[in-house]
Amino acid sequence: MSVKSVFGLDGFDLPVHVAVTGILLFWVIVTNNRMDAMIGSSMVGTGSLVLLAVRRRLALRRRGVAGLTTGEMVGERLVELEGRLADLEAAQARVVELEERLDFAERLLAQAPAERQAIEGGGRP
Repeated sequence: MSVKSVFGLDGFDLPVHVAVTGILLFWVIVTNNRMDAMIGSSMVGTGSLVLLAVRRRLALRRRGVAGLTTGEMVGERLVELEGRLADLEAAQARVVELEERLDFAERLLAQAPAERQAIEGGGRP
């Protein structure tokens, strides 16, 4: 599970959000007395979480995931995984077929020239 799928923000946006929140918290603590710093820092923290939730919702909506409940998201993911599994099984069947053809070609090349001519010539030695 990636950071973007959970938060809706990529590996750059999320650290920037955290850094800006940290800078604001530091500024509130340094510029205010103890009581005001406690109130200000709780307001900055709450505002940051609200902003993160809004950004997450907008980002997920842009990706087409909006409006889905967690169960629906799991269902969509399951359908996607089942499709990928079917594609993988088809590719494995193709690989098995190609391996059989390769084995046949290797056996044909390993035969003596007279046997090869008999096979190629329609059974005449």
